[in-house]
Amino acid sequence: MFVSFREIKKQIKNSNEIILSDNNILSYGSNRICYLDESNPSTLIKIARHPERWKKDHRQSFSEWYVSKTVEPKNTECCISLCQSWVRTNKGPGLVVERIVDDQGQSTTLRKLLFRKELTVEYALLLVEKIVYKFSTTGIPASDFNIDNFVIEGDRTNNKLIMIDGFSPKKLNLKTRLLLQSKVLSNYYTKRKWRKTKSRFTDCAQKVYAGDYNFAAAMPLSDTSNSEGLKANQ
Repeated sequence: MFVSFREIKKQIKNSNEIILSDNNILSYGSNRICYLDESNPSTLIKIARHPERWKKDHRQSFSEWYVSKTVEPKNTECCISLCQSWVRTNKGPGLVVERIVDDQGQSTTLRKLLFRKELTVEYALLLVEKIVYKFSTTGIPASDFNIDNFVIEGDRTNNKLIMIDGFSPKKLNLKTRLLLQSKVLSNYYTKRKWRKTKSRFTDCAQKVYAGDYNFAAAMPLSDTSNSEGLKANQ
């Protein structure tokens, strides 16, 4: 962990500061906000919701960065949005990740697909379980199967989902390292997490499909000026 964190701090220190605008918020979770980088529309930047405690809010970012860098050289199609680098921004340290878009250039989440009834709940479950199977062969220890963590990629008719968050344990520690070194352990970990989450995932998907878009969504942004505009555009 210490080697990885030293590299993270070095990347942040050596990067040019990127100016982010709240008008470019694409999504947010309980700990992080995702911004579109206007200077490079093919990437997103994940920022801590509370810059004063960015290390705590970025705990999963550290883990995702480590997982991404570990699996990237070995897998050309690993079903995750790969992390690229760490940067300085006017909102605090950020993690740059590739932006996943559909054939219309939009980042469309599973939540939106279900709400628009472009997918049934049953088919959504099938697509996620295909990813779980893919993870079992590539050794990715996914932990957070939230409907907001999946985005459709490329041609919509292919219904290819990519996991953009939660494709790692919550922390970067010895457990994470061991999971990435053993496909047997990683496979067990991912399938166990999915079994424990599947009923809650299904319930959320059914509520959204029935018309309750905000069911089980992240808490609204109270410290971001564009939070109301974001909610209105969902």
